[in-house]
Amino acid sequence: MTTVDIKKYKVSLITDIINNAKIVEGIASQSSEYIEGQPDTLSGANIFPYLRIPDTQNKADTYILVAVDLNGNSYNRTFANMRVTIWAMSHQDIMMMEDGNASRIDYLGEELRAMFDGSDAYGYGVLQCMSSAEHILNDKYQYRELIFITADMKISAKNKMGDYST
Repeated sequence: MTTVDIKKYKVSLITDIINNAKIVEGIASQSSEYIEGQPDTLSGANIFPYLRIPDTQNKADTYILVAVDLNGNSYNRTFANMRVTIWAMSHQDIMMMEDGNASRIDYLGEELRAMFDGSDAYGYGVLQCMSSAEHILNDKYQYRELIFITADMKISAKNKMGDYST
């Protein structure tokens, strides 16, 4: 997987996140950037293809951050391990969902786990959730970190990101 492949992989993950109505609901209800009926407005405003620390001085918001890491041999397109890390992060002032039954990061974490755990939709093996842990970033933000891995995978099929036959 090259840098271009990683970019396509992240775009595919983020596209699926944006197309999940429950995840959009968990972010959009508090987003100053969201335009009703246009979930793609969250990309680059609340959903990012890298881990980042939000500007805590300007606004209380919710974010989903995505990182992809690889271990293995890119020469023959055989990888020992791929790891997808997703942070569901929220400002403490908007932490609780509107119904009061869950924290925003728990709600988003559950939706993300349901969406990706066991999925083989990305062509690099089945994603397995290895960890879902809550963390405190600073005095304003908390996040739930989900780590998904695929082990001992070999790219051998055409998938939504292109033909990676060996």
